[in-house]
Amino acid sequence: MIDVSEDYKLHVTVTPTQKFDQYHLKIESQWLGAKNPDARQVAYSVTLPRHQMRAIAVAVLEGLT
Repeated sequence: MIDVSEDYKLHVTVTPTQKFDQYHLKIESQWLGAKNPDARQVAYSVTLPRHQMRAIAVAVLEGLT
């Protein structure tokens, strides 16, 4: 979980799928000021092979330098 602010959070999960060498990335947002503060909204969701998932990780790391 990433605390973006006091009342806004991001939940990031990467899980393997049943298909060989495929992984599912899901990013969900959670606003604690919402009517249902426990609810999460899917902001991004994708299933990719390992090499493409690594490419995303590399792009994020390169963007941080």
